[in-house]
Amino acid sequence: MLRTTLSLARASVRLSRLGLHIGYALGIACVYPAWRPAWQSRFRQRWARGVLQLLNVRYAEQGTSSPTPVAGSLLVANHISWLDIFVINAAMPAHFVAKSEVGAWPVLGWLVQRSGTLFVRRDRRSDAVQVNRSITCLLQRGESVVVFPQGTSTDATQPVQFHAALLQSAIDAETRLHPLAVYYHDAHGRRLAATDFLGESSFLQSLWRIACTPRIDVTLTRLPAMDCAGQNRRTIAAQAQQAVNASLMQLARV
Repeated sequence: MLRTTLSLARASVRLSRLGLHIGYALGIACVYPAWRPAWQSRFRQRWARGVLQLLNVRYAEQGTSSPTPVAGSLLVANHISWLDIFVINAAMPAHFVAKSEVGAWPVLGWLVQRSGTLFVRRDRRSDAVQVNRSITCLLQRGESVVVFPQGTSTDATQPVQFHAALLQSAIDAETRLHPLAVYYHDAHGRRLAATDFLGESSFLQSLWRIACTPRIDVTLTRLPAMDCAGQNRRTIAAQAQQAVNASLMQLARV
């Protein structure tokens, strides 16, 4: 009983502080689009790190890629939770491609729209074509973009399956693709299910579950970059998928 009471109290304090952090972002969002890209990137990174700190999410980076991906790169990652966005932004601020439902989330939906997130409707093939064009333009301008090729978040115990549609932008922009592996675990390295954001959970339910978790650790692995010029998007998707799955399996064994 005492443990439950302490857990509820801890979660309430975390969410109260997170509310203030979101309020700060709401004020900044009014002028954010007018900022220089470099200022926007710094703010996204600093604010994402604040979210992780308030929820006691401790992240670590590892891997063979350079500490900072080359400007104008396409980053692809497995998708487990809405926390993925903040974990990746904390390490390497970038634009994101998200499913259209994210834009309807209370408060945060508006914030991610103001931050330059691109939205895609999974039930419309024409959306993928338009979003690919938008991603290509960003890449050619020297900005990095993050895509979750799974299309939706999945249980971390399942092998990753990447769809190739939105990877065409890296080929069209003749840039590099950087695979990333995201793995949530406890302090002993065991997989943590509290972060899983599956179809049966609402955003608020997931947020409460995460706020009630005493501590969350996440490892972000940077995998070797891939040159995309002249490549086939399905080949690239298969290679990135294989690399991410191998990394996740290794982390799970450790």
